[in-house]
This record gives sequence, structure tokens and C-alpha cells, in this order.
Amino acid sequence: MGTDKWNKVIEYLNSKSKATPEKVLNMLKTTYGKKGGGGESDFEVVRNSWPYIVIGSLANKFGTKNKNKKIPFTQVIRNWVKSTDYKDIWCTMHLKKFKNKKLNRIEWGMASVEDFEKIPKDRHVKNLNDIWVSKKGKKIRATLTPNNKFPIRSSANAARNALFNIGKKDSVE
Repeated sequence: MGTDKWNKVIEYLNSKSKATPEKVLNMLKTTYGKKGGGGESDFEVVRNSWPYIVIGSLANKFGTKNKNKKIPFTQVIRNWVKSTDYKDIWCTMHLKKFKNKKLNRIEWGMASVEDFEKIPKDRHVKNLNDIWVSKKGKKIRATLTPNNKFPIRSSANAARNALFNIGKKDSVE
């Protein structure tokens, strides 16, 4: 590959004050550096699941006692943040690296309650609202059914229906 192709990239990066070689390299490693070429790591799966949990929980008003009552959306978020359910799921979904001394390797584990409590509740509310109004949040909300559930794929429906029809006379499809 000729240097002409890379000159445009280097010129662009040089024009940006925040673009340091370390930052660009880390970004490229994240984008192109998947080890083994296989699917996502466990950490990536957990990290990518967080917006779905947030959207599903907020759409169903988790933490709110009277779900039929009309209340401001920030209050719905605040109610969930105050619940132990939110604290538990936040600690589960926000992983931290730790050293496994028996296996002598670095692993991922749950964040501690202290990590959760270091962040003010108002910041949790803002972060959840940011997910709700983000482009990804809007796409996720568009997939919810009218009763705020995530749809099951048709192939899963067909498999479920096939299981229910086992043993019935006309179950041949």
C-alpha cells in the first residue's frame, strides 16, 4: 500500500488537536483488533446489553409503584435509580478488572456497591436519560411491542409453537 493513501489520514489527524497517536491507536485496536477473529468477548456482550436493559426497564417503569399514574419521565428514572433492583443490575453490568490469584490472570467481575455509590444519584439519572434519548435508545424503543416488551423472533416463535404442538395429531408442518 502506498504512502499516498495514509498521507490524507495523517494530515487530517494532525489538524485535530485532541488526536494523539496513543488515542488513535487505541481506537484502531478497538475497531480492528478483535483477537481470534471470533465474535464478541463476554465483556462486549455485557457492555452492549446495558442500553437494552435500561430501555426495557424505563419503558416498563421499574421502581414506580403506580405505573398507570401520569408522572414526569425524569421521576420514572429517579424511582428506578432509588430501587435496589437498579443498584444490583448496575453492579452486575458495570464490570471491573481484577486479578485472579489462583489462576494468576486478569478477569472481569462485578463492580462493588462502593463504586455505585461514588456516583451521585443525579448523575445516574442523567446517564440513563442520555441512553433513553440517544440514537441507539430510539432504535431500541422502536423495536418494543405496544406493551413495552421486546419481540421474539419469528424463528423462535416457530420453534416454541412446534414444541407446544408435539404429540398433537395435526402437528406436521
